[in-house]
Amino acid sequence: MRAFALALALALAALPLPLVAQAPSTRAVDSIFAGQQGTARPGCAVSVVDQGRVVLAKGYGMADVAQGLAVGPNSVFHVASVSKQFTAMSLVLLARAGKLSLDDDIRRYLPEMPDYGHRITIRQLLNHTGGVRDQWNLLITAGWRLGDDLITEQDVMDIVPRQRGLNFVPGTDWLYSNSGFTLAAVIVKRVTGQSLRQFADSALFRPLGMTRTHFHDDNLEIVPGRTRGYTFRDGSWKETVPNYSTVGATSLFTTVTDLAKWHGQLSLGTVGGRGAIEDLTTRAVLASGDTLAYALGVTIGSYRGARTVSHSGGDPGYQSHLLNFPATGSGVAVLCNSSGTANPVRLAEQTADAMLGGQLQPVVEPPAQVAAAQIGGAAGLYWSDSLEAAGRLVIENGLASWRSAFGGPSAPLRSSGGRPFLIGVGPATLTVNDDSTLLIRTGNGEPTRYRRAAEWTPTAADRAALAGKYASDELGVTWEIVAAGDSLVLHRRKSQPAKLTSVIQDSYTIAAAFGSVVRAVRDKKGRVTGITVGSGRVRRMLFPRAP
Repeated sequence: MRAFALALALALAALPLPLVAQAPSTRAVDSIFAGQQGTARPGCAVSVVDQGRVVLAKGYGMADVAQGLAVGPNSVFHVASVSKQFTAMSLVLLARAGKLSLDDDIRRYLPEMPDYGHRITIRQLLNHTGGVRDQWNLLITAGWRLGDDLITEQDVMDIVPRQRGLNFVPGTDWLYSNSGFTLAAVIVKRVTGQSLRQFADSALFRPLGMTRTHFHDDNLEIVPGRTRGYTFRDGSWKETVPNYSTVGATSLFTTVTDLAKWHGQLSLGTVGGRGAIEDLTTRAVLASGDTLAYALGVTIGSYRGARTVSHSGGDPGYQSHLLNFPATGSGVAVLCNSSGTANPVRLAEQTADAMLGGQLQPVVEPPAQVAAAQIGGAAGLYWSDSLEAAGRLVIENGLASWRSAFGGPSAPLRSSGGRPFLIGVGPATLTVNDDSTLLIRTGNGEPTRYRRAAEWTPTAADRAALAGKYASDELGVTWEIVAAGDSLVLHRRKSQPAKLTSVIQDSYTIAAAFGSVVRAVRDKKGRVTGITVGSGRVRRMLFPRAP
């Protein structure tokens, strides 16, 4: 009976918005979105589904500031990585139809990808355990400017197959990679003879009544009701465009009204049945046995005691979040046409608090912050060889915090009396080991070990040894490092000169470069023969010293 009632409620949700029951009051939500209101700024749209019924769909701020067009429930947004679940569902449907297997080797469909000596499966592309280097980091490292330079599927398919290495052996680690979803979109095309846009439209969007949703694979196409993207910079709003003609990882165009119908799919499996939803939401398991929160294009988690299926997105000019409560057929979608200002994740959670609070457990106060004495003498600099990343355990006002060496605010460590410690309010954790190492387990669940590292300041000889030109065949680009006084400065194509800041011996961070790390490669005689470059989602890319 409960399943029938839910199905009936979801069917009602497919009716035109004016015929759907509305919440008696939206004042609480209006207050939540107060910072997104006004006629001289971009804003957000929000929709809420309560047990299958659309109870709210509303817009705040401007869809087009110059033209004075307001955001509404049918405003069309670029939703960035919220797109991934729709790409993943397309592959799931093809697998259930017997057109492919999620555990197929990707080279069966993508023979241009190198043989890395390890099999990469479609499933690993979709849950980020394949080790494939991220397309955006590769393009930025090669000199592309996101939001300025047009990026096509062909550009991605030129640079990704040129990579001679992986970030890690497939299945042994997790690292977010947009490349996997672009490759998945290409697989759809090669299996079906249709573009991802065409296949998803016929297999997903039309059956679900998502009439204003499509994968935007033509950057020049005019889309009625489309919002414009913005970034607040230098004291004013600037128009910002995600200049892409590539789909799979991103580029879904949709509305909060259409996403309200997607909640029904996540709860009932209207297309593909419950089995398709189980495939989509099966969490990744590493070779170590660690089970992660990430599934296929979605994260499986909880909020206030309720199981959630969710994903966020962020691209130049846009931010988004979809928060689904599958057990009750409820959910929230928040889409914003600005980058770096709104926080769609928190806006969605606050909206759930206001509109769906009766379905959630009471808010629990976070545990007390860890005192300095609880970590003994463990404060200091730490380095992860696998991530090529540094961080610090710091003591501030007698309390312990963790801070990335790339900058940003400190995250307080919290404890309810034992170990591991929570980082912030969790679910990421940090354990101080007796051997002067740290074990950090991210909110997704993958573990990373950090070792205690010594502070290091390069000498004039160190700087002179690193100065020179370095070329990457994988990217088709040359970098030059110049010794300038007591500093090292990096010169790259299409980028302003950037200072290198030392972290540990022979390792430097690059200012304003996606958290990039440059490490010197030395031969047996100590001569610098090259550098490796890491940029978060790309690890240990070799740039040999140019002649």
